[in-house]
Amino acid sequence: MNTRLWIVVGGGGVGKTTTSAALGVTFAKQGRRSLVITVDPARRLADALGVQLGVEATRVQIGGVNLDARMPDSRRSVDHFVDWLWVDADARKRVRDNPMYRELGDALAGVHELVSLAVLERDVQSGMYDDVILDTAPSRHALELFDYPQKLIKMLDERTLRFMIGLARIAGAALEQRPDESRLFAWGKRRAGALVSHLVGETAIINIAALFVELEAARERWLALVQSVRTRLESRNTRYLVIAAPSGAALDDAAYLCSELTQRRSKPTALIINRTHPARDPWPQLDPADPLQDIVMSLQRDSERLGAQTQTAFERVRSFPNTGASVASLPAVAAVDPTQVLLALAEHLGAQSWLNPSAAR
Repeated sequence: MNTRLWIVVGGGGVGKTTTSAALGVTFAKQGRRSLVITVDPARRLADALGVQLGVEATRVQIGGVNLDARMPDSRRSVDHFVDWLWVDADARKRVRDNPMYRELGDALAGVHELVSLAVLERDVQSGMYDDVILDTAPSRHALELFDYPQKLIKMLDERTLRFMIGLARIAGAALEQRPDESRLFAWGKRRAGALVSHLVGETAIINIAALFVELEAARERWLALVQSVRTRLESRNTRYLVIAAPSGAALDDAAYLCSELTQRRSKPTALIINRTHPARDPWPQLDPADPLQDIVMSLQRDSERLGAQTQTAFERVRSFPNTGASVASLPAVAAVDPTQVLLALAEHLGAQSWLNPSAAR
């Protein structure tokens, strides 16, 4: 089965999460099984869909169709990942009981993002969905998320692991047992003197060494998954959507993201400008003495300004170099109910040719 992965990126406040949810609704209306995932901690996806979301996929019914959605929790996701990574129950318990397990998870940049990507890969591989939509956190640096697999591959390099395992074994530890505290610290003091005890500390050395011992046992399993994530991000079946709004800052973010994608050899499938205002027909002319004339003129000026802003945004987006992407727009929807907004946007998205499963990337 060829599951399509859609990765949605964009700056803050451009309607990226709403667009991701509307995309899921669009696919559901086409009879495709879709899953929408957000790593945005602001819970916008839950608000847009009107449901509580968590680590596990939640079935959402909207507009007469069904789709799944979930919002990984960083701490619980790491725990779930550990459950998958270490098959042996005793090894899982040793890892969870290690004080450095949570400390490293909170301290190392990209750990939670890597776990999110790993869980995402499992969703794509599951065969349960035709389309998986990833709503990334709102940032022009969102694509740094996709550099983490390569960084982790370097961290999983055998030389790094062997160094830490050597640290544990010199202290007298076997793979099955925790390093002995006094012997490990004695070795550390002999090798690094006061630096080890003052800057690292004996307990930290012991726990880090023990954690890396456990990691060595799961290295091949983890490395295979990371390599799979990296391949997925570069796959022709992975589509990147860059979301913008008709404002200078949002368009600057979109230009930056397009450039970054091009450098990663993953050109965007489409550039979507949200909240557009098409040019209107001339407004009715009222008698100058009519008390509503000033209001009508004010509305007309606002409409012309927004229409001009939209036109400028289209011109700017079409000037982005070397993207080859489709340019699409979604209108500003005057609705208070989030469901109505999603259904209106889904209708517009459904008419886009680049959403067709057979369309080229």
